[in-house]
Amino acid sequence: MNDNVKKSLDMEVILNALLANYESVYVVDIEKSNYYCYHESKQYRTLCLEESGDDFFSATENNILKAIYPEDREYVLKMFSRDSILQGLENDLCYSFAYRLLINGEPVYHKTRVIKALFEKKYYLLVGVRNIDKAYRRDKEHFDEISVLQRKEKNHLEAILASADGYLEANLTNDSLLEVSVDDLARKYQDPEILDSLKKKKSFTEFEIYIAEKLVAENNQKYMEVSDPQHLIGCFMSGAKRASVSFSLGLPDGEKIPCKKVFYLYQDESTGDILSFCVIYDLTEEQRKEKELRDLERELQLSRIRNFTSQMQPHFLYNVLGSIQEIVLNDPEYASQLIGDFTTHLRSCIRAMTSDAPIPFMQELANVRAYVNIEKMRLGEKLRVAYDISTFDFDILPLSVQPIVENAIRHGIFERGEKGGSVLIRTEEKHDSWKITVSDTGVGFDAESFKNNELKDGKKSFGLKNIIFRLDKVMHASVDIRSTVGAGTTVVITIPKEAKNESNSG
Repeated sequence: MNDNVKKSLDMEVILNALLANYESVYVVDIEKSNYYCYHESKQYRTLCLEESGDDFFSATENNILKAIYPEDREYVLKMFSRDSILQGLENDLCYSFAYRLLINGEPVYHKTRVIKALFEKKYYLLVGVRNIDKAYRRDKEHFDEISVLQRKEKNHLEAILASADGYLEANLTNDSLLEVSVDDLARKYQDPEILDSLKKKKSFTEFEIYIAEKLVAENNQKYMEVSDPQHLIGCFMSGAKRASVSFSLGLPDGEKIPCKKVFYLYQDESTGDILSFCVIYDLTEEQRKEKELRDLERELQLSRIRNFTSQMQPHFLYNVLGSIQEIVLNDPEYASQLIGDFTTHLRSCIRAMTSDAPIPFMQELANVRAYVNIEKMRLGEKLRVAYDISTFDFDILPLSVQPIVENAIRHGIFERGEKGGSVLIRTEEKHDSWKITVSDTGVGFDAESFKNNELKDGKKSFGLKNIIFRLDKVMHASVDIRSTVGAGTTVVITIPKEAKNESNSG
């Protein structure tokens, strides 16, 4: 049969029936199922498949288990069955499908194309197998790129519309509306007539005039100038990608809503028309947040000034300088050290007044040590201070730890009189935070009463209130105060580690 097939079929007819560049071409007798491999590439021959045989479909099942990529075998078995092929050819002139061959251990995409041909009053199947790996992977890469762009476009559109009160798409060239969504805007007016009127507008100009005359309470003229189609087309032709206008919408109850309308401009490549995607934003919440931010910045500035003035009280300066003056004649070297400590402390106070930018903890610790040295000049052996610094690789607000140490000394240790007491400054690192602990063995106080009364309203705790406020607002840090009358006080500052990341990102 094989010789008869070879003789009865003209090579040129087969090549014309099938496309060029096939890996292999099989000629199959439909009635008897015997076959012959007419053409085979070098790469295809590495699969060592039978070139001819008496049963094409049985041989194909064996070849599938031998040469097809494992994940595709079940699919190819179904597609290569006699019934599937003949049924497919009943519905179409060509039957084709793609799959992966396993070549040198790697999946390589191929495509089989089957046609039915009549030669010498007998029907044959002409089966062509073609390597489409490069074309398939190129197309897939292109498709993936398009999918990424489509996802980005969808994400950008969702981001634009997330806080919008309404939007519309318009063809500026022919002054027509393409799509309108103003449901959120209409709900604020609680007037269905407005919504119906807007939806009935067909012209972009008519739509904008209605808004300017019926809804815009402030900046009507500017609104009309910017939303004019010819103005927007002129903006696009001059290279602008968008235009915007700020205005206020007037509600029936007299309230005015600050708004902004942004016109995103682009050109339809197929028609050349200039289009605009317009978005209306309600700026009420944005302006509220801006006001809160301005108020917070003013409060932080006042807090810095209060902190500075609480540290630089005249009696403190006079006492320190007077004490150093007494020492300078008897112990010049000690007096020189004290002047250095006083200068360090003064420099820290001035820096804290001008900026609340976090500084390395070691700088704040240097100020603490300087202040402690000054107080030891006054209290002598009655004041004992220890440092347990296990970590210092973090930032802290300037003049935040030193005032707490100052409170421990002045209101805790000093009031014990001749007994004196001790202060411990400790740092430790947790998995999600840094902790600074200042504990003393001073006189202590009623912590609950202090938090409920003094900390809220008392003038004595004004400095501590400033510290708590600044640490919270700038570094999201917390301050915990624990105290027992007659036993002492412990203050713990906890700085979340994400605060460092937020600071660095700014």
